[in-house]
Amino acid sequence: MRHFLEKEIKLLLWNNHSKNKVYHVLATDSNKTELNYWLNNLPPGDRRRKTFPITLLLVLLLALLTVKQCLFIYLYGRFDIFSLLALVVPMINIFIMRELLLSHRLGYQLLPILSIVALFRPENKIVPDIYMYLFMAVLSAFLYLVLFPKSERMLSQIN
Repeated sequence: MRHFLEKEIKLLLWNNHSKNKVYHVLATDSNKTELNYWLNNLPPGDRRRKTFPITLLLVLLLALLTVKQCLFIYLYGRFDIFSLLALVVPMINIFIMRELLLSHRLGYQLLPILSIVALFRPENKIVPDIYMYLFMAVLSAFLYLVLFPKSERMLSQIN
C-alpha cells in the first residue's frame, strides 16, 4: 500500500504545482522530513508526462529480459537451492519495474548500475541481450538526469 502523503504530493505535482509550493501547502511540524524525502524522489508532473512513454519502453525491455530469465530457470528442470537463488534477479527486476512505473527516483538510479553489472554475467553476453542492457543503462541514466536534476533538490527546506 502506497503512502498517503505520496499520493497527495503526486496529485499536486501532476497539477503542475512547483515543489516549493507543494512543500508549503503540505508541510507540518511532524512531516517535514518525510515530505522532503518524497519531493526529492518524485518528478514534476509535466516532466513525468513527457517521459512516461520512454519509461514504459524501459519497463517493457526489463519485463522481456525478466521473462527470459524465468524461462531459463524453468527450463533448467530441477528445483533446488540454486533455482531459488536464480530467482533473486527476476525479483529485483520486478521491484525496479514497480519503481519505474511509480516514477520513483530509486528505480532510475538502480537500473543503469544493474544493467551494467548484468553485462558481466556470461548468459547475458548474447547479441540481443547485450544491446538491450546497454540501451537500458543509457536510457535510464538519461531519464534520471532529466527527471531529477540536482538543482531541484529540496535539501534546504529542513530546519
